[in-house]
Amino acid sequence: MNSTIIAILVIYMAVCIVIGVWATKRTKTSSDFFIAGRNLGMFVMSIAAFSSVQSGFGLVGGVGLTFSNGLGFVTGALIAAPIGFVLTWFLVGKRMWELGEKAEIFTLGDVAEYRYNSKGARVWVSFAVILGVIGYLGTQVQAMGIVMNTILGVSPKVGAMIGLAILAAYAVGGGMIAGVYTDVVQGLIMIIVSLFVFIYAIQAGGGMLEITQTLQEAEPLMASPTGMFPIITVACWFFLMSFGMAGQPHLITKFLMVKNVKELKWGAFTAGLAYLVTILLVVGIGLSAAALTIKGEFPSISSADETLTTFLLEYTPPVITGLVLSGLLAAIMSTGDSFVNLGAACIVRDFPKAFNMKVKNELLWSRLAVVGLLVASALFAFYMDTLVGLLGVFGFGTFASALFPVIVLGLLWERATAKGAIASVIVALASNFILEIGAKYGLKLLPPGVINGAFAFVISIIVFITVSLFTYSEKEKVSGEMKEIIQG
Repeated sequence: MNSTIIAILVIYMAVCIVIGVWATKRTKTSSDFFIAGRNLGMFVMSIAAFSSVQSGFGLVGGVGLTFSNGLGFVTGALIAAPIGFVLTWFLVGKRMWELGEKAEIFTLGDVAEYRYNSKGARVWVSFAVILGVIGYLGTQVQAMGIVMNTILGVSPKVGAMIGLAILAAYAVGGGMIAGVYTDVVQGLIMIIVSLFVFIYAIQAGGGMLEITQTLQEAEPLMASPTGMFPIITVACWFFLMSFGMAGQPHLITKFLMVKNVKELKWGAFTAGLAYLVTILLVVGIGLSAAALTIKGEFPSISSADETLTTFLLEYTPPVITGLVLSGLLAAIMSTGDSFVNLGAACIVRDFPKAFNMKVKNELLWSRLAVVGLLVASALFAFYMDTLVGLLGVFGFGTFASALFPVIVLGLLWERATAKGAIASVIVALASNFILEIGAKYGLKLLPPGVINGAFAFVISIIVFITVSLFTYSEKEKVSGEMKEIIQG
């Protein structure tokens, strides 16, 4: 490893530690730990929102899938993400903020109980968040292993454990404040370096025209909009990443952190534009590495997930490599921090509230819950042992199918019921995990090309609407305050 790269990594991690220490000193209450003291402005919130979505899943996984299968993942997933930011802001941004104004709302479990006046809804939403956190955090675990493998030369599994240890020390103290502000620093760096990396990637491949010609001669589908993926797969990804974005808890809970509703105005544009810029890095490295491989000029790699780090080491200057690896590592850790905080909130706040239990020293128990979730996510990641991008799609799909109907449709539709909410969550979780684990053992229950999470998403929406229509009664009428929020 080049000494310049090491120096940049050390400096950057020192900055992250400083942010963590500063955040720990500022974290005095549960409000600080879970929603950053409800004191964020537009720019901080929107960059943190973009960064929390575009992390190990989008960068490591996106480059790997583009390298191995062409533009399909970019077209179906990454291009849809900016549209998803706009839809999320439009559908739930103001409504979530208003909920935080009217009550002590820290978590999606709080939102569910307030909306449906149901502790059962709180329990099932919280259970969905925990399972989704374990699945999606597994993506970050694998991505950390790959980055640490590049930096330290250890195996990906050992690298993942080292990364988890750093993340644990970081997340346990600073909570959401640490995650948000590291997200901002990392996000700004990734926006800038993505432009430079894209230029280096195109030059390394001989220019866009030569890259395209090389891919078309070897495998024409690689340069097509859908790549080597079936059209139905690309359509599923597009559906998941656009509408399903509003079901991602690490994104929508950030609306609870904004200090003023006026700060939401330019947030979708800022987050979406930032995400679009980082897609350049994914497209540039993914296609260039594929073309170089065809010409026999790219180093041999054992997994497509190693494409990003291998390209950086071989084809970009040490300063750029150091900044990208540092930003990527911070992105993984800050996103992981958001996830474990969401899960800890469910364990320490939502479940006890559902059963009328009082937790003494909520902050201490939240920090202990963080450690437990990190261990569980590592075990799940090692068990699934799949590509980062595909594991990320599973986590994203779990959140989308379980939470979009309950939270998003529930905040838009007055006739939604608690029974509809609970039924949709149960169906979403059962279908996601049964289909995914079945596929791992060769039992593919859906037609070829259909993404499990997209299928579960559609089914959960249908169940939510159907059960709500059949169970709606006068008792299900929303309060005056809730009606005002739903009507916008």
